[in-house]
Amino acid sequence: MKHFLTVFFSLAVLMGLAQEGERGSIPKKTNTISEGVKHALVVGISEYHEASLRLNYAKNDAALFKDYLLLSENIPAENIAYLVDEDAVSINILRSLKKLLQNTQSGDVVYIYFAGHGDVVDDFGEKEGFLLAADANANQEYYAGGVVPLALLNNKVVGKMAANNVKVILILDACRSGFIFQEGTQKNMGTIQAMFENSTKILSCGPNELSYESSDISHGYFTYYLVKGLLGKADSNTDNNLQYRELDDYLYDNVSATVSKKHKQSQTPVLRTQNDRLVLKPVNIADNNIDIESFKNNINSSTAIASVRGVNSEKTPEVAGVIKSFNTAITKKNYYGKPTSALELYKNASKNSAFTDGLLFKMESELIKELSTSAQQLINKYISGSSVLPQGSEFSKQAKHLEICLELMGEDDFLYDRVYSSKLMLDAYAIIQSKNYSAYNVAKKKLKEALKVQSRAAYIHNALGMVYNYQQVYDSAHYHYKEAKELITTWATPIKNIGVNLLEQYQYDEAKEYLDSSLGMTGSNEDSFIKLGIINENQGKYKLAESYYKKALEINPKNTIALKKMSDIYELKGNLKNAAIWYNKAFELDSLKTIIETGLNAYIDNNNVDNKTAEQLFLNAIDLQPNTSVVYCEYADYLRTNKTNKNRLSYADSLYGLSIKKDPHNTWAYAGRGRLYYNMRNAKKAKQSFEEGIAKNPNKPLSYYYYAEYFKNVFKNNQYAEPFYLKAIKKDKYFIPAYSGLVEIYNEQKQYSKSITLLNNMIKTTPEAPDFWNLLGDTYYVKGAYLDAINAFKEAVKLDESYSKSYVNLGYSELHSNNFEAAKTYYHKALDSNPVKNKSSDIAAHIVSMAKNKNRFGTPQETKDLFKLAYDIDVSGNSGIPYSACLYINSEPNLAFKIAESTYKKVKGINLETNVLKLLVKCSIDNNDSVNADKYFKILSTVNKSPDLLLAGIYYIFKGDVNRGYALIDKTNPLILRSPKLKEMYSMETIQKYIFKN
Repeated sequence: MKHFLTVFFSLAVLMGLAQEGERGSIPKKTNTISEGVKHALVVGISEYHEASLRLNYAKNDAALFKDYLLLSENIPAENIAYLVDEDAVSINILRSLKKLLQNTQSGDVVYIYFAGHGDVVDDFGEKEGFLLAADANANQEYYAGGVVPLALLNNKVVGKMAANNVKVILILDACRSGFIFQEGTQKNMGTIQAMFENSTKILSCGPNELSYESSDISHGYFTYYLVKGLLGKADSNTDNNLQYRELDDYLYDNVSATVSKKHKQSQTPVLRTQNDRLVLKPVNIADNNIDIESFKNNINSSTAIASVRGVNSEKTPEVAGVIKSFNTAITKKNYYGKPTSALELYKNASKNSAFTDGLLFKMESELIKELSTSAQQLINKYISGSSVLPQGSEFSKQAKHLEICLELMGEDDFLYDRVYSSKLMLDAYAIIQSKNYSAYNVAKKKLKEALKVQSRAAYIHNALGMVYNYQQVYDSAHYHYKEAKELITTWATPIKNIGVNLLEQYQYDEAKEYLDSSLGMTGSNEDSFIKLGIINENQGKYKLAESYYKKALEINPKNTIALKKMSDIYELKGNLKNAAIWYNKAFELDSLKTIIETGLNAYIDNNNVDNKTAEQLFLNAIDLQPNTSVVYCEYADYLRTNKTNKNRLSYADSLYGLSIKKDPHNTWAYAGRGRLYYNMRNAKKAKQSFEEGIAKNPNKPLSYYYYAEYFKNVFKNNQYAEPFYLKAIKKDKYFIPAYSGLVEIYNEQKQYSKSITLLNNMIKTTPEAPDFWNLLGDTYYVKGAYLDAINAFKEAVKLDESYSKSYVNLGYSELHSNNFEAAKTYYHKALDSNPVKNKSSDIAAHIVSMAKNKNRFGTPQETKDLFKLAYDIDVSGNSGIPYSACLYINSEPNLAFKIAESTYKKVKGINLETNVLKLLVKCSIDNNDSVNADKYFKILSTVNKSPDLLLAGIYYIFKGDVNRGYALIDKTNPLILRSPKLKEMYSMETIQKYIFKN
């Protein structure tokens, strides 16, 4: 299909059979023929609903031409249907055309004028031309509405008028320069020239040319000179009879010359008629003297009149009152369903003889316009590929709007079939958007019926493909996506959906090709970027996935799906700090959607929600999304993990059943139910539930993975788990959770070579995935090959510095390799990125344990360095006390005292307080600090009523009360005094100076 272009359309169909003449030949004098009643339809659209279609001066051109008809042609205002911008929707244009057809008689003259966009599409080898109304979509899906098909205009309007001896006067200004879609409208010029054989066609330019406009005159050059010519400037022989040939020459001379001079481009207006020597119109001498600026002065008032919404009436007070109420109802969107609604007011008026047919037509048209326009805008949003569509209820509402339109229109309306198929599509999409799996067959039936009415409607094929895709009937989905793609080759959405279709079948490379192809095409690219991110996320290429999610956010910073995916990607990388930042951004934009998509149970756990509030959250979620499988499953999970009452567990079972009924492809519903049955001591039913999940979803790796996890973590049977992990990988060779499960099994069994072989094979396939390097590092770590572990972990963080899972593992590996400073650096990175999982106290406790081992088997310096590292990581008492003790034992009482004093301010609990107070007394004694020794010994005596006799003896000797001191030491267990452990309790200075001095 070719792209849209600007169209300014007017046709002149005259009843003559003479042949076209050559430019420049001598005109033949003819007499004018008397004319009947004059009518006109004038359409101008600058403000299209789609921003990418908007124009500068189309509305001005229409206003100028309408004023020409009023002031020069003297056509009564009531005989002119004037539609600009918001009023110029397709249904209004087509209904106005139908009314023209009904109201004209033989000998009448009809002006049909269109200023806007036009396009031609290649419909399976046939060229189909369209005029784009204000409600057209920007994706060239013209069978969705918002257009006037040229074939309809030719066959059902102009052709019938010509057959009834009606003269139709028209003009076409196409291909406005600067518009993004030019080729289609240029080809449309050729299509129009080939149509309307019995008509006079005045075109702004020839095929392969563009039509130019100017801010100086606030018009297109073609329209500007057209009106000047019609006012008499084109009457070159000044005989007061304007011939078609004279107008043709005038347009050629003025438009072509002006565009060539000002734009250095070619624009050649074209006038085609059966006899260009005929007189188009007599020239009024007064008109010939009129300056066009006087017409332009009327434009503001014309556009102001056109901007007044609603129906106008100067009839009786009764009629005026009804019209006022009707307009109020329209303004308040009170369309139907109430006695005061616009529909009821119209129906009552139609039974009242005071209302003329013309007034009733206006009321009916206004109501139909309002109802159909909102429905069309929703369809256009769907066609645009928007990743943020309203809920299913809005689609149902708009379907109801179209149902009312159908009641008002009648089956003979030009647009009846299109509106009917759109209504069916909206009904079906309400089911799709509500994720109502049980009604998907109903949606399919409606869409198939719609295709019988409009077999070439790509937007319906695309929707039908979505239903099949949700049902996992992938071949049928692919067929309908392909049909949509071939109908509109420039439309990104079906191409993207083929990519999604392949993605869900884990055919990632093929999916990428289609998604890449969809980028840059007509329609939103947000979702394509998100889907490309998901593919790379599934393959473990987190950095690349992140870049795609960010591209989606560049297009739409408020895309909550992309924000949530950013949160997910950081969580997968173990970076919960950044995950929380992105989650909060999504939460601020749409808290409910973010909570449900993240998981209600996760929200409840993270926020310590009480039981009563938690259950109310689930009930609210079910009320909001009654057809969504996951909310029932989540509620069941909550009951399974938090309740023991048999009735509540039975309720959880029923919720799992509902979840499966809502969506049989929800693999976790079967797994959660299986775990519930196991908890209820029914292993047989648990097994059946898992196996049912696999039977219903044989191609999903999660079905097998959940069963494997059940065997490994619940049933504690690795032998049963292994084959199901392997089956999951067979379904998706990049399925990282299954690799993680297998590696845990192999490493538990010390089958390290199996883990290493498995992971190295995947690293060759996907070297950009840090998870495989991280799992390889884990394997080497538990094997004790710390240098190999370090290299593997470094590869992971080299690929992605924000991949936080490897930092804590790198720290441990460097620790075992005695690279304490490097370990400290990695530990701090791990703590910064994930303070929830990587608790400083846990890391410090591990280091303290290693330090104690070093104290027995390593050097004093290594021991001290490890205790210091533990303290640097975690300054709590659990780290501070052993570090201070190490310094004290190693004759550094000053530093030991500082560490102990700092730790004392943080410790909680009598045991820790006692231990740190003992250290403070010991250090004070070695520092010969009597003041602090007294201070802390006194506190110690208050805190601990069972004094340490040895420490008390040392203190009294230090204070000079030697007899009392040695008396206490004598009461100390002699085994302690002779034990090597004494050197772990006191410094050599204290031992030599106070314990064994005598």
